[in-house]
Amino acid sequence: MRFFNTFNAQILEQFLELMTSDRKLFIKILNLNCYITDELGFDELYLVLHGEKIWPEDHLYLSVKKGRTTVNAEIRNLEPNIHLELELWDYDYFSPNDLLGIFPIFIDEPGGPYTTDMIPNSEKTDKAKYSIMWEIDYE
Repeated sequence: MRFFNTFNAQILEQFLELMTSDRKLFIKILNLNCYITDELGFDELYLVLHGEKIWPEDHLYLSVKKGRTTVNAEIRNLEPNIHLELELWDYDYFSPNDLLGIFPIFIDEPGGPYTTDMIPNSEKTDKAKYSIMWEIDYE
């Protein structure tokens, strides 16, 4: 019985340490799901956070058609209990790029995967429909 109580105390101590720690979090954006493109056939997309392009890393944009596109972008060094607004942009060759919409994300604790629908920018699109799948973990 004494072993059981010691074991439970150790588990409780570890749990409380995790819950009260100042550990940083990161999110991994797994997929971008396109249900309806803004343009005919393909959209030329990229993701932005706080004014910086985070995806795709090696190109200006990625041509996306209806269906699921693997992203695998990570956003690191995040505090718990914060809100992020991830922006989805459409690259245009001869005119300014268009902000199609935002994905509101609340970062609280490790978990997921979660799915978040895009809130469309009604000034730039009236038909594009996207969602992202993402998860949270400790650094």
